Amino acid sequence: MRKITSVLILISIALFTVNASKCEDDLKAQMTNGTVCQQTDTACQNALGTLYTCFASCATNNTADSAIVSCVKTNCSNNSNATVQAFYNKIIACFDSVLLFSVIFIFIALLF
Repeated sequence: MRKITSVLILISIALFTVNASKCEDDLKAQMTNGTVCQQTDTACQNALGTLYTCFASCATNNTADSAIVSCVKTNCSNNSNATVQAFYNKIIACFDSVLLFSVIFIFIALLF
């Protein structure tokens, strides 16, 4: 029974890792390719610039991942542009999945 549990836990870790990595890669691609906003949408571009500035400030002023995420959730959530707000929501969901993976990994490590 313990072997089955161990195998299921390892499979879960692998799935969380793949999903977290894909989420992060997709968001990076959107940022790098400039596909978050249409090039002609100035309001979106400005709101996105404000969001990036807020993220940079959180990353500069905090060292721990959880503190950065907390800062982003607290200080960067007021987006007046719907497109940027949707992108922000994807980022938060990605952060949460990565943090969830970290918590599960630590919990499993403590079990063994």
